[in-house]
Order: sequence, then C-alpha cells, then structure tokens
Amino acid sequence: MTSNDKLARFAGLLYLILLPTTGLWYGTGRSLMAADAAAMLAKVQASRSFFELAIVVGAAGYIDYLILGLAFYQLFSPVSKRAASLLLGFVAASVPLALSAVARQIDVLSVLDGAKGLPALPGEQLQIQVMLALRSSNNLFLMTNIFSGLWLIPLGWLMFRSGFAPRILYVLLMLGGFFYILAFAGPVFNADYENTFFGRIVGISCGIPGVIGELATCLWLLIRGARQWKSGASSTAPI
Repeated sequence: MTSNDKLARFAGLLYLILLPTTGLWYGTGRSLMAADAAAMLAKVQASRSFFELAIVVGAAGYIDYLILGLAFYQLFSPVSKRAASLLLGFVAASVPLALSAVARQIDVLSVLDGAKGLPALPGEQLQIQVMLALRSSNNLFLMTNIFSGLWLIPLGWLMFRSGFAPRILYVLLMLGGFFYILAFAGPVFNADYENTFFGRIVGISCGIPGVIGELATCLWLLIRGARQWKSGASSTAPI
C-alpha cells in the first residue's frame, strides 16, 4: 500500500465522518424552524436533549471537516499545489462560519437557562430571542453554502487529474458545487425561495449530484484508496 493510498483512505474515513455528523446537526436545526416564534420555542423545548446532542456532534463534524481539508491538501499538492491550496482555503473559510452557526444555537440554550447572569425573560420575549438566534444560525449556515460549493470544484478537478476514481464522480462533485452556490443566492433575493418551484428544483438538483457525489467519493477513497493514481499525476501542475 503506497503512501498516497493510505492518505486517500484516511481522507475517505474523515469524509465519511463528516457527512452524518454535519448532516445530523443541519437536519436538527432545520426541524426546529417554524413559521412563528411560539412554535419554534415549543419545538426546542420538546427536543432539548437531542438539540444539545446535535450541537456537540455538529461542532465535532466541522473540526473533522478542517482536518479533511488538510488531508486533501497533502494528498493533492503533488498534482497541483495551487488547486490544493484553493481547496484548503475554501474549507478554512467555511469552518469558522459553520462553528459560528453552532455557537448561535448555544445562545439558544443560554437564553433558555438564563446562563451567566442573563435575566429571565417573559414568555413573548423568550420566544423572540430563541427565534432570532435560530434564524441567525440558519443565515450563518446559508453563507457556508458558498464555500460548500466552491471547494467541490477544485476537489473534482484534482481527482480528475489524479485519475484514480470514475469520471462520473468528478462531474457529480462539480455539479453539486454549482448548485450549492445557487442554494445560497436564492434565499438572498427571495425569503420564500425554498418554497418556490425553482427553489425546489434547485434543492433537488443540489442534493442529487452533491450528496451522491460526495458519498460516493468518500466510499471510493475509503475502500479503493488511490490504487489507480496516474503515474504522471505526481508532477506539480498549474491550475
């Protein structure tokens, strides 16, 4: 087993950890969203323990994401240091935003518990504060869609240059990257974007190539490694 093969498998393991951890956190946050503040507070209170678990798991997932970016940088630097640096830069920009979104959910717990001297809020004010914190968390996560999309483009290109995985994976990753960026831009122009026909189509389009491409990539790396790494891929190439 070559060093590239070992590193590729390690990256595959990190990728496999990333998807369910950040997915659980995102899914939990989305499930708490509601049309009015009272309903949102009721959802948080009803699923408090699971909400706390999702926060911890999500934070761990985004730390894993940063380590994954470093692993990919080390793996693909011989192929193109510029493209590998670009990939790592997009990951490094995304992680602080994502952890800030996690921190806003911790703010919800602080408001509920009156932590660190926070005054106990009456019912309506408590509802509003919880709603604002969750909306802020969702908006911060929306910003990460920019980098969630952009990092897949150099990743797909680097995998293509390396030649150790099926070509369909490169295409799926790059398509997923494009639709992630659309998923960021849409809600900026239309607050009800996700419920529009176009928004639903983009959401499906984003999910199919993005999720399938990323899941297939992490499984391919984990199981197959870099056995078919092109002999000429070790030379540094410009982006």
